[in-house]
Amino acid sequence: MKRSSYIILALLLYFGMGARAGNVVTIGTASGAPGEEVTVSVSMTNTDDVAALQVSIPLNDELTFVNGSVILSSRSSGHNVTAGVKDGTLNIMLYDINFTALTGNEGEVLSFRLKLGNQPATIALTSSKLILTDTSGEIVAGSAQNGSVSIRCAKAQYSSMTIDFGSVPIRSTYTRTFTVTNVGNEPLEVTGLQFNNYPTDFSSTTQFPITINAGGSASINITYAPQERGKINETVKVVCNSISKLNNITLKAQPFAVNELHVQPASGIADEVVTVAMTMNNMDAVSGFQLEFTLPSELEFVANSFQLSDRKQGHTIVSSVSNGVLRIICYSSPDTPFSGEDGELATMQLKLKGRNSTTLKASKCLLTATIDNQVMNVCSADYGATITIRSPRISASSTLSMGATPVTEDAVKALTVSNDGNAPLTINRIVFEKEGFCIQESLPLTIASSSSQTFTVVYPSTEEGDYATTMQIYSNDPEQRLWNVNVTGNRFAPNYLSFTAKDVLSTQDLSIDVAMSNYDAINGIQFDVEYPSDFYEPTNELVTTARAAGLSVSQRSISANTVRYFFYSLSDTEIAAGEGKIFTFKLQNKANVPVGQYNLHITNIKLGTADMVNKYAGTDLTSTFNIADFLLGDVNSDGEVDAVDFNMIANKILGYHQDNFNRAAADINGDNEVDAIDFNMIANKILYGSFSGEQGSKMNKKKTETTESEDSKEPM
Repeated sequence: MKRSSYIILALLLYFGMGARAGNVVTIGTASGAPGEEVTVSVSMTNTDDVAALQVSIPLNDELTFVNGSVILSSRSSGHNVTAGVKDGTLNIMLYDINFTALTGNEGEVLSFRLKLGNQPATIALTSSKLILTDTSGEIVAGSAQNGSVSIRCAKAQYSSMTIDFGSVPIRSTYTRTFTVTNVGNEPLEVTGLQFNNYPTDFSSTTQFPITINAGGSASINITYAPQERGKINETVKVVCNSISKLNNITLKAQPFAVNELHVQPASGIADEVVTVAMTMNNMDAVSGFQLEFTLPSELEFVANSFQLSDRKQGHTIVSSVSNGVLRIICYSSPDTPFSGEDGELATMQLKLKGRNSTTLKASKCLLTATIDNQVMNVCSADYGATITIRSPRISASSTLSMGATPVTEDAVKALTVSNDGNAPLTINRIVFEKEGFCIQESLPLTIASSSSQTFTVVYPSTEEGDYATTMQIYSNDPEQRLWNVNVTGNRFAPNYLSFTAKDVLSTQDLSIDVAMSNYDAINGIQFDVEYPSDFYEPTNELVTTARAAGLSVSQRSISANTVRYFFYSLSDTEIAAGEGKIFTFKLQNKANVPVGQYNLHITNIKLGTADMVNKYAGTDLTSTFNIADFLLGDVNSDGEVDAVDFNMIANKILGYHQDNFNRAAADINGDNEVDAIDFNMIANKILYGSFSGEQGSKMNKKKTETTESEDSKEPM
C-alpha cells in the first residue's frame, strides 16, 4: 500500500477518536449582500506538529460552496487540499504524503468562498467532523470553534396582501391602513406607491420616503374616493429595497350609487288621520318607483291620498289596497327623472287605529333608473319609521250604587271617569237602558290625559223598590268605545216615627211625645218601648192628637221592662200623609230617680197601610232624657217650663226681686249670666218646644246652683 493511501485511511479509521487540548481549528466569519460571494477563513492554533486535517461543515440552503475556491495559506509546505459537498456538507481535506508539518503554530490554514442566497439571515458555520494527524500519521487531539455567514438585506412583510373596501357609496372618501414590517437585517427604504391604473380613485397621504429599521414597522394608508359604480380590482406596488419581490397589494371595492327611500316618522291621536311623508336622496336619475307596504292593523290607508311632491316631472301614480297590502306604482312615460337629489318625494294619509305605536316600512321598494340604456332597480336602501299613536284610555268603576233614596227626593250619585291615556278622552254620549235616568253635565265633554271628570247621575222616579239599569258611556277610547256601568239603587217611601222624652225631675212622671212623618197614608202603628223598669212603669194615660183621630190605641207588657203599643182602626181610618205629633204616653215614676241620663229603646216598629204592608223606612230608635235637680228653664221649680218662668226671667233682667228663683235653671246658655240670650231661648222653648241656637247645645252642661232670694220690685 502506498504511504499516501495509508494516511487517508488512517484519517478515516480514527475519526473522532481521542482528544488532547492544545490544537484549535477556528472557522471564520463573513457577510455580504444576497447573491454575493464571500471568503471564509479557516485558521488553526496548534501545539502539536499537525501534518494533515479534515473538517466537515454543514451548509444552509442559503449558502453555496464555490467549487475550486479553496486556497492554502502560507503555512502549507507543499500540502495538497481537496474540497467538495456531499449531502449538504462541505468536506475539506488538507494533507501531505510526506507527513510534513504545517509551519508555525497559529494563523490561517486555508480559505474558501461561499455564494450567498437571497434571504436575510446569519448562518452558523459549525464543524461536524474534525480530524488532525501529526507527522507520524498519528491522530492528535483537536477542537473546533464555529464561525458564521451573514446575508445582509432588507425584507418587507405586509399585514395583508389584499385591501377590500367592500360595498361603499360613491362620492365619498374611505381610508384603509396596512402595516409594513422589516423582517430583514438591514434598513428598509420605502420610497413610494405605484398604482397600476392612472388616473385612479386611489391615493395615499403617507409621507415618503420611510426608513424602517430591522424588526421595525410602519403604517401606510390608502385613500379611496370612488366616483362611479362598478367592481374594482386593482393593485398597488410598494416601491422599496426589499429583497422580496412580493410587494404588490390587491385593492378591491364595490362602489355603488346611494339611492335611498326614507319613511318619515309621524304622530297623532287614535281615530285621527295623519300625513306620512317619504323622502328620497338619490345619486342616480331615478325616474320611477314601486312600493309595497304591508299595513299593520294600527294603520288604515286613506283612499286616493298618495300624492307626489314638487319633484315630480309629469309622473303618473297608481295606488291600491288588497288584503292589507298597499301597492303604489309611479312611472314616467318619457323616462323623465325626478328633479333634485334630495328631499320629499311623496306623502300619504293614514288613519290611526288602536292605542299602540307601530312601524311603517316598505316590504318592497324599487327605485328605477336607466343606466347604460338599461332600466335598473337602483335602490341601495330603504328605511322605515315609527308612527306614534297617542290615545285616551277610559277608566271608571263598572258598578254604581245609588243607595236608598226617599221617593220625595231625586236619587243623585257621582261617578268618576278617568283618562289614563296620553291623549284627550271625549265622552260623546251617555245612554241609560232604563228611562228616567239622566246626567247633569252637558255632552260632549273632554277629559285631559291623566285627569278625571265627575258625572252626576240623577234618577227622579217616585216608584218605590229596587231598581237597576246599565249606564252606557260612549267615548273615543279606541279599544273601549263603550263602557258599561251597572247602576243599582232603592227608592222608598219616607215613613218615620220620632220619640221625644222630656227632661224631668227625679220624682216626676216621664212624658213621651210620638210624632210621625209619613209619605203614605198609615192606618196601623206598632212599636215596643224598652224603659228603665227600676224607676218607671207604664200607665194607661195615652193622649192622641187630631192627626190620629179615629184610631184606637192599646198597650200591653211583653216583658218586665218592655211595653208594646198598638194603633189600629176597625173602620179603615188612616193618618193622612204629613208630619207631626200623633200621641203622648206616660211612664209613671216609681221612686226617686238618680240624677243622670237615661234611654228608651224603641224596636219592632211597623207602620201599616190599608193593604197590610209595613212601610216603616227607618231603624230601631233610642230616645234620651235627663233626670236633674231642676229643669233647664223651670225657674220656679214647678216641673214645667211655661209663661211663668218666662215672666220671672224677664223680671230678673229688669232687676225685680223674685221669690224661689232658680238661677241655675234661668242661665240657659250656661255663661253664668241671666240676660237677654236666656230670655230668647226660653221663649223659643215655650213657642217651639226646644231651645234654639248654639247656646241650646250647652244646656246639659249646666251645673246646679242654689235658689236665690232677693228683695223685689212689683212683678210684671
